[in-house]
Amino acid sequence: MGNPTPLSRESIVDAAMDIARAEGLAGVTMRALAARLDVTPMALYRYIGDRGELTRLVADRVGALVRPAAAPHDANWEESVRAWATAQRSVLRRYPGLAAWLMDNGPAGPQAYRLLELLAAALAGAGFDDARVARGSALIMSWTFSRIAIEDNADARRNARRPNRAQAFVTGLDTIDVSVYPTAARVGAEFFTLSMEEIFATGLDSIIAGLTTHGT
Repeated sequence: MGNPTPLSRESIVDAAMDIARAEGLAGVTMRALAARLDVTPMALYRYIGDRGELTRLVADRVGALVRPAAAPHDANWEESVRAWATAQRSVLRRYPGLAAWLMDNGPAGPQAYRLLELLAAALAGAGFDDARVARGSALIMSWTFSRIAIEDNADARRNARRPNRAQAFVTGLDTIDVSVYPTAARVGAEFFTLSMEEIFATGLDSIIAGLTTHGT
């Protein structure tokens, strides 16, 4: 096999990170990793138990890259929450499929505690009680990861050149009976042409507004 790359857990995770960024998390297999490192798949198992462990290591390493912008001393909690969610989206979108994996599998390692602490501390600093902090953190995480997963799927569909039913729906608006579906006819075109960024930001703002309303 030529000159194999010296193996260690770190070098294996490094290679897995490169694959995840280029091909998405689905592309991170032991076979693909072995080919990239120019070793046999069996050689990897001296350092990594299985693909599940490898994925957790990748997820934790990606988590370490999530570094929300430091808020000014006079920043409010809303700005800190937006910075947290924006940083998550910025990093996870570079590793397609990871957000969906996190929703299915939960925390991957120590970085999950750091990121939870950042979010929960921002809410606690706003004066919310622990019950509101827990619920608010869950809402913000759920929105952030689910929207990223949706965006990843949209990219995958576009890259695979699968039909975009949204455009067909917009085109079909011209054929519907506006007396039966007046509101759908009026807002349908805008509904299906909102940008990913606008949907993400609007949903996050709505959650923050809800927390503010119910927390006072």
